[in-house]
Amino acid sequence: MRLVVIGDLNLDVAAPSPHPEILGGEARSAIRAEIGGSAATFARWAAKLGADVVFLGCVGNDAVGDLLVQSLAEDGVEARVTRNSRPSGVVIALWEGEKRTMICSRGANDGLDGTAIVESAFRGANHVHLSGYTFLSSAQRPVAHRAIRLGRRMGCTVSVDPPPAMLIRSSGVGRFASDLQGVDWMLPNLEEGRLLAGVSRPGAIVDVLASRFAAGALTLGEGGAVAWRGGERSTRPCPGIVRIDPTGAGDAYAAAFVVALLRGASVDESNRRAVATSRAHLMARAAAWG
Repeated sequence: MRLVVIGDLNLDVAAPSPHPEILGGEARSAIRAEIGGSAATFARWAAKLGADVVFLGCVGNDAVGDLLVQSLAEDGVEARVTRNSRPSGVVIALWEGEKRTMICSRGANDGLDGTAIVESAFRGANHVHLSGYTFLSSAQRPVAHRAIRLGRRMGCTVSVDPPPAMLIRSSGVGRFASDLQGVDWMLPNLEEGRLLAGVSRPGAIVDVLASRFAAGALTLGEGGAVAWRGGERSTRPCPGIVRIDPTGAGDAYAAAFVVALLRGASVDESNRRAVATSRAHLMARAAAWG
């Protein structure tokens, strides 16, 4: 099984959100720097689960870029990463409980252009996965469209993990929806799903999305996920997850769900494996924070 993954590769810096009265002063807190990016996290988890993964992205000609590329190789991902003069992408995540404030500098991520989307990278692939962030800028949108067209021509299924709902609103819901032509599998969270489907209840969201996409899942945080393929439905809870910064949990879920479906698992079994992988991701983060 071979996957082509396209999108963001960042350095993530995470810390608990300081109290407002700290503004203008200094606080002591635990801070962690990790390799991140929605697409890169998907790629690493897919490789851990046994898939052959090619990652297409862009980083800067800096020490952070060196670290990011090396990290993918160490996790078993084939990194076809271009480099440019922009600084590598950095995301600062301040979290309190399940709420996050994200400060993002996309940097070199937006340097990825259509020249990186070449047929040789897709040869032998079964599936193409795109981070939703690739649809949000005039620089990146043609990359996403070219990847979808090339993937379909090469016989691949295509999945998308949408960007945050607030960014979809800023870009335009209608425009984002039109960008998804040719996408087979959709993997939103609840807020994103509500925006894309125009309804509120999880079951209704899934019914609307299932009319547009052959398969996918709606992730619900502690509520687990509701998955579909055609008329099939699967609901799986995620009990006992730790209340910690949830960055990457949705990407871990998406990777496990896609890999399981590609291996021929039922939608219910794919959902079960994906929820378990998401929980494992959260537990690992909790352990790292001590």
